[in-house]
Amino acid sequence: MPTTAPYDAFLQACDEMHRRRDRVAKPVLEALIQRHVGPELPSEDLLSHIIAESLLTRLDRKLVEAKNIYLQTFDIPQIELFYRMCESYPQVPAAHRVANGYLLDALTQCRDATLFEIGIGRGVQVASLITELQRAPGHLRTLRVLALDPDATNLENAKARIEALPKGPIAVSFHRVHAMLESLSPAQLAQLATDAGGNVVVNSAYTLHHTVHKPNDTELRTNLLRRIAQFFRPQLFTLVEPNADHDTEALARRVDACFKHFGAVFDLIDRSDIPSEHKFVVKEKFFGREIRDIFGVSDAYRCERHEHYESWLFRFAKSEWTPYPRVLDHGLALPAYCSVESSPGLVRLGYKQQPLIAVFAFESRGARTGAEQ
Repeated sequence: MPTTAPYDAFLQACDEMHRRRDRVAKPVLEALIQRHVGPELPSEDLLSHIIAESLLTRLDRKLVEAKNIYLQTFDIPQIELFYRMCESYPQVPAAHRVANGYLLDALTQCRDATLFEIGIGRGVQVASLITELQRAPGHLRTLRVLALDPDATNLENAKARIEALPKGPIAVSFHRVHAMLESLSPAQLAQLATDAGGNVVVNSAYTLHHTVHKPNDTELRTNLLRRIAQFFRPQLFTLVEPNADHDTEALARRVDACFKHFGAVFDLIDRSDIPSEHKFVVKEKFFGREIRDIFGVSDAYRCERHEHYESWLFRFAKSEWTPYPRVLDHGLALPAYCSVESSPGLVRLGYKQQPLIAVFAFESRGARTGAEQ
């Protein structure tokens, strides 16, 4: 557990906020705000600054604005920033490779199959998967991509990206579902499952921790997993999620989890070879947005509700999924200071033996299969 002075100050501030003594908490948090925020600021100070800024916003947005913080900005295109993030945080692309490895294994055993993609985003992971399938299709000849996303622009971009891929032996069709998973009724999920047919695989990368639920509701995500198993009966469900405990209404627990998880992530980024200004922007913009949501948004609306991988394992067990039975060699090549731990249905990608990202591979007990033999 962290024992730094900022960490102890945050615990004190959270205790005062819990007691509704905001006037006592404010000066404690103000002392952690940095006047100058740029690449020269050590990661621990930057992380403390972002958490303090977020908690002060929760208390009094005008107070943060009055601090007149000098924040250095850099004109780095978003797509370049994304690649820099992946370069400095190798576990992110590695997690996609692991998930795609499982998906390739399941899909190439079928002649006709459906990929139900929960939160397709701009379709980068799915496009990579399809490219690999076209190179080595196995038995697969038709693939339906059932793409769910609440952002219509994401769906359009993903459709364009996938349709622009080189053609191959597999006929690929794209079907849009403009919705949030948790907003779909059982009847709607049942209809989607009917449309999908047999030989279904499901993928969700960095999506399920965004599902909106009421404070202290611990069952919504388990029920979603249960419904997917019940209606789709997938041969495979790959889930990629960060490993942190932010799905709690207790601020002190969130602070502890944030120091552990993002402290390790920031340290990992510092070890990369990207320019210092890019390291700063990845930390302050890319991951700072998540931290600001964790602390600075009302608990009724915040969306960054990460869970420990043990919590997801418990949810899979409660909703009657079983680990994917085939053992795969993912052939990952990560820096020596990174770690990979594998067990049935789970690959943990970490840094200094601390799991940062978990990739799950499970099948429903009543999986509908039509594999070519």
